[in-house]
Amino acid sequence: MEQVIRLRLMADTRWLNPEETQTWLNMWGVTQWLTTRLDEQLKKDSGVSLSDYFVLAQISLAPDARLTMSDLAAVADMSPSRLSHTVARLEKRGWVSREQSETDRRTNIAVLLPAGQEFLDQAAPGHVECARSYIFDPLTPEEAGALGTSLGKILDALDPPTLPRA
Repeated sequence: MEQVIRLRLMADTRWLNPEETQTWLNMWGVTQWLTTRLDEQLKKDSGVSLSDYFVLAQISLAPDARLTMSDLAAVADMSPSRLSHTVARLEKRGWVSREQSETDRRTNIAVLLPAGQEFLDQAAPGHVECARSYIFDPLTPEEAGALGTSLGKILDALDPPTLPRA
C-alpha cells in the first residue's frame, strides 16, 4: 500500500525536463556563488559583509533614509533578532542610529547617518564593478535585458516584501 501511494505521488509530480534541470542547476549555482563573490569583494575592499551592506543600502533607499525595523527585517529577509544584531554592528561603526517612532512608541526606526551614507558612497563603486563583472559583462545587452525580465517574473512569483525597483 505504501509503495502504491509513493508511486502515485511521484506520478503527480511535474518533474523537470533536462533543459529545465540545467536551468535550475544554473540558477542554484548563480544564487550560491554570486552571493559568495559579492560578499568576498565587500569584505576585502570595504570591511563589511554583503548582508550589512544590503541593510545599509535598503535604509538609504527609503524616504529620508529612515525605515522601520519591521519593514527593514522584511525586505532584508532577516529575523528581528538577526536584524537587531546587524543594526547594532552598524551603530557601533557610527553608520546607523535607532530612534523610537514619534507616532508609535513600540516602533523603532533605523536611520542612516551621514557617516553611513559616506561609507556607501565609498563602497558602492567597487561593489557595482564586482556585480557588473559577474552579471552584465558576460552578457550581450539583449541577454541582460532578457535576464532582467526573466528575473523580474521569478521575483514576482516569489512575492517578497516590496523591494525598491529602478
